[in-house]
Amino acid sequence: VLLQGPTSSGQTSLVMYLARLTGHNCIRINNHEHTDLQEYLGSFSSDVSGRFVFQEGPLVHAARRGDWVVLDELTLAPSAVLEALNRLLDDNREIFIPETGETVKPHPHFMLFATQNPAGIYGGRKQLSAAFRNRFVEMHVGDIPSSELQEILVQRTSIEPRFAGVLVKVQEELERRRQRSN
Repeated sequence: VLLQGPTSSGQTSLVMYLARLTGHNCIRINNHEHTDLQEYLGSFSSDVSGRFVFQEGPLVHAARRGDWVVLDELTLAPSAVLEALNRLLDDNREIFIPETGETVKPHPHFMLFATQNPAGIYGGRKQLSAAFRNRFVEMHVGDIPSSELQEILVQRTSIEPRFAGVLVKVQEELERRRQRSN
């Protein structure tokens, strides 16, 4: 599932919340312009006895266990990382680890989510190709309306509605200022 909208943090929170509701462990892998494939798959390092062993990365570990994974800010990931995901996203549904030559078939409960902010609006984001995006179910997640956000605050924190209204107004003003300042 590829979630897109104005804030990837809200999209990630949504997936984490759904995972908790359904009893799944969910991990987040943050992407940036220098993300390396080893951050997903793992790398060789020394163990406590000094032996050189392969330490699985979070994506491989989650796939084996049947966890949910959120690839946050996927539009920031380098092309090499995106290309490596193709095998997991196609009909084979497998992860190939070049360092070990192993192919990992994910647990049936494994789910992969990705978030993206719109390209061009936020710095450094690139447009994902149509071929790559077609491997996902795309969902647009908009902002939560102020009245609903206020209701959520009241229900989750038991604060008075008037205080929740003030908090929502402050948050909206901060967002306006951030948008004006880039």
